[in-house]
Order: sequence, then structure tokens, then C-alpha cells
Amino acid sequence: MPFDFRRFDIYRKVPKDLTQPTYTGAIISVCCCLFILFLFLSELTGFITTEVVNELYVDDPDKDSGGKIDVSLNISLPNLHCELVGLDIQDEMGRHEVGHIDNSMKIPLNNGAGCRFEGQFSINKEVSRQPDVRFR
Repeated sequence: MPFDFRRFDIYRKVPKDLTQPTYTGAIISVCCCLFILFLFLSELTGFITTEVVNELYVDDPDKDSGGKIDVSLNISLPNLHCELVGLDIQDEMGRHEVGHIDNSMKIPLNNGAGCRFEGQFSINKEVSRQPDVRFR
């Protein structure tokens, strides 16, 4: 007995007393199952994939006071060489520093395979948007 593709028909036409599979119904059923499998796998890969975001937003609980926010960083990066670590500072008041090195130290970890970054700086307070610090 040869293989009958019509047996995959999920949406069979129903005559009065028996069901009858069709090629069109089988094609629609297989396409729907493949589409559901594609959607499931794409959502699963999106869920499993890790996204690295390299922004640090500094929040100040006392938003009504003027002046600057003092920030201290102590970040260990065990798999990143020190020569690749840098600090860019930007705020909405117009300050933008690329490669900030004042009051900062890079300490090698794991025989030079990693780095610990320590730094201190001040950021202007801003009401409409929080200042951000970006590592490059």
C-alpha cells in the first residue's frame, strides 16, 4: 500500500456520515504545523540568547538638590584584558568625556586575562534624563 499524504489532513471535510481527507487539507495542516514549529523555535532562541547591554544609569534619590552626583565604580571583568577597558562619560548638560582616566585604575586579574576597573568621578544632575556611563 503506497504512502497516502492525505492522512495528515487535520481539517477534514465532513460529509453526512464519514470524514474524507483531502490533499489541500493535508498541505494546509503541514504548513500550519511547520509555521507553529518555526514560531516556537524563534521564540525559544530569542529567550535563550544573551544580550549584553553596556550602559550604567545613575539614579539620585534627592532630585531636588542641585550640583553633581559623586560616582564610585569597582567592576571586575574576569575575561576582558585591561587594555580593552575604558570609560566614556556623557550627560544631558553637554559634558561628554571619551576615555576618562582621572581618578581611575585598571588592575590586572587572572594573570592578565581579566581586569578590575576602579574609578571615581562626578556627573551633573539632570531632571529630564538620567546621566549614563558607557564602557567601551
